[in-house]
Amino acid sequence: MIGEFSNIKIQGMASAVPEYVEENANYASILGQRRTKKEMRLTGIYKRHISGKHQRTSDLCYAAAVPLMKKLDWKKEEIKVLIYITQGPNYVLPSTAFFLQHRLGLSKDCVCFDINLGCSSFNVGVHVVSALLQSCKVSDKALLLIGDTASKVLQPEESMTESAIAGRMIFGAAGAAIALEKVEQSNLKFMTKSDGNGYEAIIRHFGRGTAMDGTAVFEFAINDVSDDVKVFKDHFGLKEEDIDYYIFHQAQKLILDSIAANCEFPDGKELRSLDEYGNTSGTSVPLTVCANRDKFADKESVKLFLCGFGVGLSWGTIYTEVPTENILPVIETDEHYDDDKVSGERLSNYNILVVGADKPMGESFSRYLSGRAAKVILAGADEDKLRNIQEDLFFESHVVCNEPELSLFDAVAQYCTENDISIHGVVFADNDMELDVVHDASLLLQNRECMEESASIVIASNIETIRYSQNKTLYDTKRAELEKIIDEIQEDINSDTLRINAVLYDETKMSPVQITGSGQEWIEKFLQEGCPSEMRRPLFVGKAMVYLLSGDSQYTTGTLVSVNR
Repeated sequence: MIGEFSNIKIQGMASAVPEYVEENANYASILGQRRTKKEMRLTGIYKRHISGKHQRTSDLCYAAAVPLMKKLDWKKEEIKVLIYITQGPNYVLPSTAFFLQHRLGLSKDCVCFDINLGCSSFNVGVHVVSALLQSCKVSDKALLLIGDTASKVLQPEESMTESAIAGRMIFGAAGAAIALEKVEQSNLKFMTKSDGNGYEAIIRHFGRGTAMDGTAVFEFAINDVSDDVKVFKDHFGLKEEDIDYYIFHQAQKLILDSIAANCEFPDGKELRSLDEYGNTSGTSVPLTVCANRDKFADKESVKLFLCGFGVGLSWGTIYTEVPTENILPVIETDEHYDDDKVSGERLSNYNILVVGADKPMGESFSRYLSGRAAKVILAGADEDKLRNIQEDLFFESHVVCNEPELSLFDAVAQYCTENDISIHGVVFADNDMELDVVHDASLLLQNRECMEESASIVIASNIETIRYSQNKTLYDTKRAELEKIIDEIQEDINSDTLRINAVLYDETKMSPVQITGSGQEWIEKFLQEGCPSEMRRPLFVGKAMVYLLSGDSQYTTGTLVSVNR
């Protein structure tokens, strides 16, 4: 499809990226120095802005839209169209566009919907919005929001295979806002094409990662895309002097070099941003415009040949002239909106008491459980330490310490009663705690009715350390003591639904480096130190705990799970 829209103008653009920058060179500990440098040289991507765990694509699009609307001095009631294009919506339904309409405060007299599309989002989006504006009156306005967070801060449990990392080194996160208006005597040229025969070239099945046929995509880009650059220019009679700059989807250097060579672009007229931002999917075209604004800031307006291509397969071109004063510099932000979020994690809305949360392993368990959406009750003796941990947790949490006239467990029972908190699980993380204290505490909490009937008790024990110090007799004795106390607690509580289990680990093989904030510092240390297994083992202790605390283990009790390899 090729044509021209009358009375449609792109009035401005803004782009937003996360503040955190991930250097591709950091992956040398996995890929090796030689391969890492080769990957960067071939792709042209040396670093990328990536979002934190809680930052969504809609956050970046919102961050781009607000300053753009302010720059243009647009009244919210004038915006009649809001289209949001992404492959990572906030919800299955409704369209995230409605959420953004609400957050931006737009009027009810506005059509909103999402489009599921990737790298050709810009040209398709401009085409769709322009068609909708055709039915509006002169001076009506539209926002096209495009974004994807294809790359987030690595979570410690994610795959770090060579193939996974090589793919990760390409993608960045970004959001963009494009302002369009129905304006007399302003035309916009477009081409939009798709080839469903290539639907499998870039595909992601439910519950699986994205698969790409690199050869097919490369051939498509250097043939179909390159050929249609010439077709588009010939159709509209565009000469080189009619075009200030060419900007293509920032797939990777090899593809862009091939297109530039095939189309014989003059030196300096094809602009890029992938060296700093990577491949940001459909956002890469407007992001590249914003990233290069200094090159044409002295012009009143800039004539742009803009081309997106990718998943579908799909591709297309927009030729337009944009006022340079309304092209904003790239915005960096880590802000995120959380009020609408509902966790799907196993421990969502579980109240989990961690005894010994002020000790290194207890802190590690507390942070891990909070990451699985548990409402953690941090219990221990060091209140300052517990408060510092609490400040860094995303989900709701509580702190309980010894009171002058109360034991720790009496204080916990009192606090939970006063705050109407029912405990779903207890983790005894303090290795210095005597087993008879664990026994008495379990009975106390159960008898005070502050625990759910089907609550789960998990004892974390470091006795595997003894086993691997070749002291088999002492290990057998300690294990028998633990088994006995578990049996006694089960017998004394006399419940058919309450569970008690233990997780055993070897502390000499553990390095409980705390995963603070979004986890980026943990990942950087992990990579810099050569991906030591000692840093990952505590995560698997945490995984075992999540299973034993969740409803998945409702029929599991009296077991001792060993995490020692």
